[in-house]
Amino acid sequence: MNRIKMMAAALSTVALVACGGGGDVAGDSMEFTTNVDEWAVKAYWKGECPGAGNEVWVTIVGGQPPFRIRNPMPTVVQVDRTEASGKDPVFKITTLGTACAEFSITVHDYHSQVAEVEIKLEEGSEELPGATP
Repeated sequence: MNRIKMMAAALSTVALVACGGGGDVAGDSMEFTTNVDEWAVKAYWKGECPGAGNEVWVTIVGGQPPFRIRNPMPTVVQVDRTEASGKDPVFKITTLGTACAEFSITVHDYHSQVAEVEIKLEEGSEELPGATP
């Protein structure tokens, strides 16, 4: 009977090692990206930029935690954290309504791999009623 238990334990160990371990610890992943790779917000009226309060939640996919999140335009959008970790780490981007701009929020993993979220805050295209050119 002990021989059967030892054989079962050995097979379980081999299966666990073959699948890369267990639990919520992320392994080295060839894939490293975000579930939102581009976020565009367009204002309605010509000559105006998107207002404050537009938001999107971004999930980091793959890579190796901890993740560092870099926002090069903190006066244009707010990112709710500078670091993330754990299973399915997320962060929120919110427009501040200060400017139209195109730039990237970058996410760096433990191995210095980079994933980006392209941000496009665009001027509106509709003419204001009663506006003269």
